[in-house]
Order: sequence, then structure tokens, then C-alpha cells
Amino acid sequence: MATVTIATRSLKKGKAYVIHFNNPETDRKEYHKTLRRKDLAQEEANRLRTLLDSGRLPTKETRQPKQQSLPTFGQAALLCRDEWDRKLGEGKISQASHAGYGYLLAPVLKGWKHTLLHDLKEETIRDYRIGIAAQTKAKLVAKGEKGKNCNVLANRRLFVIKQVFAQAAKQGLIEKNIARDIPYLSEKASERKKAQKPLEIEKLLAAAHQRRAKHYLPLAILLAVEHGCSTQEVLSLKWANVDLAENHITFHRTKNGVTRTHRIMPRTRKALEARLEHVTRHREKRGVATKGDFVIGNMDGTPFRSIKAAWEGLCKDHDFDDLHFHDHRHTYCTNMLKAGCTLKETNVMIGHKTLRMTDRYSHLEGVLEDGPQDRLAARYAMTGTENSRSEAADT
Repeated sequence: MATVTIATRSLKKGKAYVIHFNNPETDRKEYHKTLRRKDLAQEEANRLRTLLDSGRLPTKETRQPKQQSLPTFGQAALLCRDEWDRKLGEGKISQASHAGYGYLLAPVLKGWKHTLLHDLKEETIRDYRIGIAAQTKAKLVAKGEKGKNCNVLANRRLFVIKQVFAQAAKQGLIEKNIARDIPYLSEKASERKKAQKPLEIEKLLAAAHQRRAKHYLPLAILLAVEHGCSTQEVLSLKWANVDLAENHITFHRTKNGVTRTHRIMPRTRKALEARLEHVTRHREKRGVATKGDFVIGNMDGTPFRSIKAAWEGLCKDHDFDDLHFHDHRHTYCTNMLKAGCTLKETNVMIGHKTLRMTDRYSHLEGVLEDGPQDRLAARYAMTGTENSRSEAADT
């Protein structure tokens, strides 16, 4: 059996557990890793012993440098990346999210890769967050884009920093997660306020029916405005998720893992039937073999990578200025509330995990203008009627 040892080191705060092993190739004692929790150190020692018994050696990526007594931010980031890889493989995050996390982490690693986790203080992270916001603001001002929010990038960088520290705490590399309670900067200025009214939706659909993409773009828009679908949900929808007989449709949101089932709205049902008829007719006429089951996709059923070009062409040619496809989720939430649905009902239907998120998507200031005032007016009108009756009785 391979020789693996754990040495306990006393620190100013707590203890550290240093793992060494005998290299079977050189018969020399080598340093492997230092952990701050005994149970995790024992677990790592067992894993290392199994690895050595199988005739393999630990890789450089999983070992800390010999001269390094405590873990660095870069080593914790490597563990975090491994966790993202696992989540991607399990389908818990999308490929786009996985790539985005890596993109955001890269510049942070450039500055902190070799910095000890214990040397990174809460103030350091707070200052970094503010510094990124200031840099972004300067760039926006230089471009003449003063109105845009400069805190979004800072918050996204902070998000991946929090992820790294959370993974470091989980693996016992640190005793306290100092990044956990650092607040995000306000993004109020960057929140979208586009929510279309029913007549505006009709105008948008009429324009979509004039486009080359008329066989799928109106359906994509209806899925968004009548069922609250994101672009990902539109592109990933399969015919297996559509039950025209029972009038049900099921959506799965990869971003948060939420699955929801709706009754199909009349206009959406009509568009789905038209899409199915068009695809079936085209396949029969052209002899196209079925290779996939995607609703919004190529004629052989394989998925589109994007509908960005079709959407941007529609907006440009028909003067729908500053309208994003994602704005349709705001439209869905706002019109649900104006139709009399509760915030909780809207939350369940759109597939948000929290009411707070639904609140951000629903422009309640516009929704609440009418309801309470109408009820107040009705009450005042009732009071006026009662007064009239009382006066009549007195006479």
C-alpha cells in the first residue's frame, strides 16, 4: 500500500493539515496538498492512496507547489472550474453559461492567480468590484454612452469570485467565506422597461408575417409573449413537448432547471399547427429525411443555433427601435398582471424561482396605476350613492 501521511500544523487561526506521499518512482517524500479541515484532508489522503496504488501519480494541476503552504486563488479557481464542468455534463448549466463563467473568471485570475486565499480580504474584493465599475464608466463616457449602467460587469465578476470562494470553503481551503455577504452594486439603471401592449404585439406579428422567416418567427414571438419563453426555451422546444390533442405544452429552462406546463394559447396553437403543416408538406415535397424533433429549426428537424439575424432584421426594417427579444418576457409578466393574475401565479407560469425576479420582470408601477384607483373610484361612487339615498330619505 502506498505511503501517504498527514501532518498537523498550528496556525494563528485554527490548524492546517499537510499531506505528503512517497513517490514510488523516486522513493522520495513529496508534498501534495494542504487543507484546513481534518475530514477533508483524510478524504483527500484516501483518494491519493488509491491513486498511487493503481500505479498513477497525482498531476501538477491537482497538487500545490512545494513551497506553497496555503492554497492560492488560482488553485481554488481550478476546483471551481471542475465543478462547472460537472454541472455542464449534468445539464445543470448551459454551454453558454459555462463559457460565460470562464470568460468572466479569466481577467480575475490574471491578477489573483498566485495570491493566497488568506491574503484576499473582504475590502480587497469590495475595492476590486468598485474599480471595475469605475473603469467601465470611464469607457462608456469615452464612447458617449453615459446612460448605460456601469455596474453590470462589476457584478458579474463578483459573481464568479463568490463562486470560487464558495468552492474553496466547500473543499476546506478556507475557514470563512469572506465573499459570501459582499453585496452586488445596483443595476437599477440597466433594467429593461420594455413591455408591449396587445396592439403593439399585433403590429409586431403582422410585420413578422411579411418576413422571409414567416414560417417560424411569428411562432417564436407568440411563444415568448403568450407563454413567457426565453430564447433558449424557444430554440430547445421539441414536438415531443407539444400535445395538441390535450392542448398542453411543456417548457424546460436550462438556466434554472425549472420545468413548466401551460395550456396552449389560441394564437400559439394556430401558429404551431401552421408550422407543423408547413414542415410536413416541405418534407414530403422535397423528400427531406427527419433528423431531429425541434419545433423552431431546420426542415429536417435539427435546431437553429440562433434566431438573432431574423429578429434583428425584423426590428431594423420595421422600426421596432430598442426592442430585444428578451423583452417579451417582460411583456408576458406585465400583461399577466394586467389581466388580473397574481404575482405568485405569474411567477409559476414564467418559471422564475423567486417572486423577486418576477417582480423585476413585471412593471408594477404601470400595472398598479389602474387597479387600486379604479377600486377607490368605485368606493367613492358607492359612498356618493349612499349619501344620495340618505338625503332622499331625509326629505
